[in-house]
Amino acid sequence: MKIFSTKRNKIMVLVIFLVIIFFFGLKSYFKIDEQNVEAVGEAKPLALNWLSYDEGLIKAEKEGKYILIDFYTDSCSWCAKLDKEVYSNEGVKKIFLDKFVIIKVDASSENKVEEDGKEITEKKLATLYQITGYPTIWFLESNHNRIAPLPGYVPAEKFITVLNYISEGWYKSISFKEYVEKI
Repeated sequence: MKIFSTKRNKIMVLVIFLVIIFFFGLKSYFKIDEQNVEAVGEAKPLALNWLSYDEGLIKAEKEGKYILIDFYTDSCSWCAKLDKEVYSNEGVKKIFLDKFVIIKVDASSENKVEEDGKEITEKKLATLYQITGYPTIWFLESNHNRIAPLPGYVPAEKFITVLNYISEGWYKSISFKEYVEKI
C-alpha cells in the first residue's frame, strides 16, 4: 500500500487512530450522549403540595408563612383555568414554595375540617369565609388573621403582583393600587 509507504504517512495514520480511540474512550468514560446532555439543560418543574385546611393552618403557624386558601368547586371552569394557567406558572410556584402554605378547599364538599374548635364541612367553611363565587382565594397571616380575599380568575402576571404585595408585607402599609403604581 502506497499510503503507508512513507514514515510521515504512517505517523499521520497512527495520530488519527489515537485521536479516534481517545475521543471514543472519553465519550464512554464520561457517558456523554445526547440524552444526558439534554437532561443537564432541563430543569425539573417545581411541584406544589396543596394541603387540607387543618394541615395547612398548622404548617403555616410552625413555619411562619402566609396562607393562601383556594376555595373552588369541581364544576367551576374558571377554577380549572386557574389551576391550568396560573398555578402551573413557574414564577407563581416559586413564590408559593418560598412564602406561602397553600390550601385547597372544595366548597361543595362535606369533608370535615376544624374551625374555631368545631368540626364543620368545607361547604360550611366557605360560608364562614363569605364565599359567593368561584374561584375565590383568601390570604391569611401565619397566625390565621385574615388579610383579604381575591375573587375570580386572575392571569399569572397579575397574580404574581398580588402574591408579592402580600408576601412582602406591603398590605400593612399601602393599598394595592398604591403598590401597583409604585412598582
